[in-house]
Amino acid sequence: MSKVILIHHAARRGRRHPPSSLSGLRDCLAAGAQCIEVDLTPLADGDFALLHDARLEAATNGVGPVAAATAEQVQALRHRRRGRLTDEPVGLLSQVVEIIAGYADPPASRQPVELQLDLKPHVALTDAVLANLACLVAPVRGQVRVSSVDDRALRRLAALDPALPLGFDPMRYLDVDLARKPGAVESPACVGDYGYRDDHPLAADQWGRPADYLALRADGLWKQMPAAVWYVRGLLLARMLADGFDWIAFLHSRGAQAAAWTLDPDQPHQLHLARLLVAAGVDRITTNDAPAMAVALA
Repeated sequence: MSKVILIHHAARRGRRHPPSSLSGLRDCLAAGAQCIEVDLTPLADGDFALLHDARLEAATNGVGPVAAATAEQVQALRHRRRGRLTDEPVGLLSQVVEIIAGYADPPASRQPVELQLDLKPHVALTDAVLANLACLVAPVRGQVRVSSVDDRALRRLAALDPALPLGFDPMRYLDVDLARKPGAVESPACVGDYGYRDDHPLAADQWGRPADYLALRADGLWKQMPAAVWYVRGLLLARMLADGFDWIAFLHSRGAQAAAWTLDPDQPHQLHLARLLVAAGVDRITTNDAPAMAVALA
């Protein structure tokens, strides 16, 4: 197996912390993690909360839209974990920047750290919102990578700060057909004739081999957002391999990396997928338990 970077999903460090918490981030850094992911949701006053969902009640003791809250209001809230209220305060991007700044120039004994900031488009990611993000992360630009499913926002960020590292998740354009939450309005909404969740008009009828169609879709998505790292559902990458198209090799041929999410070593099927994708040359794997995954993958 080739060497891969393990991304600590939501800085959970083996699910020992609430997702995207400051204590989890510090724990990951103390353990020498090379790549850590946290979620970002815009706030009303220009900062960003380290929260995944659109509403505060989904993971905190607050109520209402995250985007309507201020940084002061969010800092007064506490994370819920497994249904119980914790003592862990909700963190802000401005606090993360202060923490990461101490790791900007690591000594020779410590490897550089990359923090993946996964920007959630729960509200319109306007130029003002994106300019605030670029300004906040400017002191640690070399240590962060902003990822998102919103390719328009990524293109605007690239225009605002061409040196800011970016990553794209194409799940809103192409995905596997998974069970969806009842009543959820998600994109892509349709399952095409090739069996993928895909709203592209060419997916309505089979006009060739699945591998040929997938190569066409991959090329179109690349032209849409030529990011240096692509974060793709691990099951989607494996399904494409089974259909004869190697999206990992496609990205490598364009100088980009492929990151598979989210695969955990305590789930036999996910561990099987991780091994399959490592053998196929995947560059990164997002996991909730990076230490255990490192052992499982040797």
